[in-house]
Parts: sequence; structure tokens; C-alpha cells
Amino acid sequence: MNTPFARQSGFSIIELMVALTIGLLIVAAMLQNLTVASGSNRTNARVAEFQGNGRFATDFLRREIQHAGFAGVSWTHLTQIGSTSVTNDCGTGFAAKITEPIWGANDSNPYSATCIPTTTDAPNYARGDILVLRRADLDAIPATATLSATTLYFRSEYLQGSVFVGPTRPANLQSPVADYMVHTDVYYIKSCTNPPGTTCEVPPVPALYRMSLGTGPAMTAQLVASNIEDMQVQYGVETDAGMQFHDAPDASLWPSVTAVRLWLLARSSSAETGYNNKGSSYAMGSAKTVTIPTIPSTGDGFQRQVFPLVVQIRK
Repeated sequence: MNTPFARQSGFSIIELMVALTIGLLIVAAMLQNLTVASGSNRTNARVAEFQGNGRFATDFLRREIQHAGFAGVSWTHLTQIGSTSVTNDCGTGFAAKITEPIWGANDSNPYSATCIPTTTDAPNYARGDILVLRRADLDAIPATATLSATTLYFRSEYLQGSVFVGPTRPANLQSPVADYMVHTDVYYIKSCTNPPGTTCEVPPVPALYRMSLGTGPAMTAQLVASNIEDMQVQYGVETDAGMQFHDAPDASLWPSVTAVRLWLLARSSSAETGYNNKGSSYAMGSAKTVTIPTIPSTGDGFQRQVFPLVVQIRK
């Protein structure tokens, strides 16, 4: 007996097209969610990056400012003796001026002809304030150790302190006595992260830099933190009316500075598509609003945040 084949049925062309359309809509929705999630992750990464840079820079400066003026066992009559010729020094006797532990320049670079020149390759000073910190090293050098002939030292004695260049130690005048390396650092905002005298990266990335005293003795450039775009500093001096903060105190008041108020402006390392910061300005100080000159009138897409800092100096 012959058995007829069973009739087979399938999708019609219309049903197939409807199924494909629904599938494409589901895939499109998933891709949209993936794009949004990916964009959010990139935004979060940018925020985490410049917040990390800002926090690192403020924490770094906090520690350095707290130790400004450290002079070992000395408590009065700081002097300077011996030859203190320093390569790339900001001025005669500048690096050795431990009697002035804190100094600063308000929105200017007074060292353009010396330690922080503005060059055509990797320009140094870009904008903002300059902060100078001086102190003795936190660890005394053992009396049996040999001193370097290319290093600046501080001889700390109870009633006096003095700066000298090794290897010969000054004669002991009092007791106790200890010798320390001298630390002098000049902090400023640089227009790119590459070292001075080299070609800037493209596009340039602003950074917090410092000229730091080292062996030679010489002042050399050091990168502190990238994507730091501005720095503003105020200096606190105790008066009969209480603490008074100044953008730049009178020359006679610098040795009396007991507090520092500081603001850093950090930015993301890359622009974010769709982020509008047209005409953005940032409050940095009691009455100072900073508008970054590199932001075009249409905005540049970089996220920014101000990181404030107040430090009491240990005397």
C-alpha cells in the first residue's frame, strides 16, 4: 500500500520578516544599552582619573607644606655660611634662604630669566601662582657619614642654624648638633608634562611641576602630577585681629606665615563628546574666579574640578 507523504508547513515570508524585525529591534536595544553603559564607564573613568590626580597633588602638597621651615633642633637665629652656588638657582642665595621657609608669587613668574624660563619647546610656567617651600630634610645625617661636595646642607644647633656645602662640616659651637640636607622646591603650573627643553606632547597636557634642589647643587625640574591646570595660593599671618590671609604678604611678613590656603584645578585627560563647558569658570580663593584661557567660546569638552586645601604650618 502506498502511504502519501505528510504535508509539511513552515514560516511564510511575512512571518519571517516580522521575526527578523523583532530580532533587530531587540539587538538595537541591547546595543543602545551597551553604548550607554560604555559611555558611562568612560565618563566614570575620566572622573576617577582627574579626581585621583587632584587628590594626589593636594595630599603631596599638604605633606610638603606641613614640613616647611623644619630646622632640626634649631629654634632661632638661622644664618647662611660658606659657598652656596647652585646651578639653575632662582636667584643669588635663593635655594639656601632657609630663613624664609615659605614664599610665593601671585599669578606671575618672577623667575622667567632664571630657574623657570619660558622656552619655545616645552614651555615651563603656564599660569597661576608660584609656591616656594624650604626646609631641612626630616632625617639627620649620621656624624660618621661622609658629606658630598655637591650637596647643600643645614647645620642645626640649639641656638642657631647655618647652611653650608660639603664635604667639610662646620665646627661645633653648641650641643646638640645635627646636619641635614637642604630641601628647596618651587611649585608651578607647566603647560605640558614633557621636561623643559624637549618637545611638548600633542595635544599638550598641563601639569603641576616643581624645580627641586638636588645634588650639584642644582635645581632640576620634576613632574608632580599631570592634568593640573591652575594653582592659587593664599598665605595666613597671625595678627591681633586673628588670622589674615593674603595673596602675597608684604616682604617683612613672609617669615611670619603660619598657614597656607591653596586651590588646584584638575581636569580630565581627554575631552568628552557632548559635554558642554562653554564659558565655565572656577572659584579659587575668597574673591578670585579663574577662567581657563584655553577653553574656546564653544567649550572644549574637558571635565574640571577644584580641589581646596588648608594647611597649618608646623613651627
